[in-house]
Amino acid sequence: MNDPYTRFKAIAFDADDTLWHTENLFQDTQNKLASILERYAPRELVDEKLYETEKKNVELFGFGIKGFTLSMVETAIEISDGLITAYDIHAIIMQGKEMLSAPLVLMPNVEDVLTALGRRHNLYLITKGDMLDQNNKIEQSGLRHHFDITEIVSHKDSVTYQDIFKRMNVRPSEVMMIGNSVPSDVIPVIDIGGYGVHIPYETTAIHEQYKNDPTSDLFFRLNSILGVPALIRAIDGNS
Repeated sequence: MNDPYTRFKAIAFDADDTLWHTENLFQDTQNKLASILERYAPRELVDEKLYETEKKNVELFGFGIKGFTLSMVETAIEISDGLITAYDIHAIIMQGKEMLSAPLVLMPNVEDVLTALGRRHNLYLITKGDMLDQNNKIEQSGLRHHFDITEIVSHKDSVTYQDIFKRMNVRPSEVMMIGNSVPSDVIPVIDIGGYGVHIPYETTAIHEQYKNDPTSDLFFRLNSILGVPALIRAIDGNS
């Protein structure tokens, strides 16, 4: 569905922490890891080492729970100078499994907003992470039928978005991308001439943190997904 009276041929959404909760699982599990390792190092050192390990491993494992679990195991071995017990390693692995099997919780009003937007626009789902894990979450969410396309990518950068939009035969200026991450969901889209909308989540992963907002007329921030339809109408009205 595409309304000829709107400038937007597509409204694109991030998934994790935009349509459903995810980062809280990582934060809870990181707290449990710190408890296991407290005999070896203070919390601040554990967090710092885990971040360094994740950053190093992301090129090999990508983003997602499996890579996070492997990074936790590596962090535990290095923090403990190899003294971590098999029992504790097993506990860390089980924490990763618990994350993978945790129930998925949608953000408020997501279903209603997607239904409303789908009457006037093509909807895209563009998410980053492990293919199997992300596909499982999409199926569990029950939201797949709302989207004309779903894309699971290893990185979100301008080249990735440009390629997706080109394959979908839309210009970046005809797309609004909505997500909780300024570095991943907003800046790369604005850089190629699209609209970027930031809806902050309650916590932000370290690798998604940033210093300054984009200085662009194409950048917007909303408190919740409920504000998206009104924002689209306002932009269309000013066109």
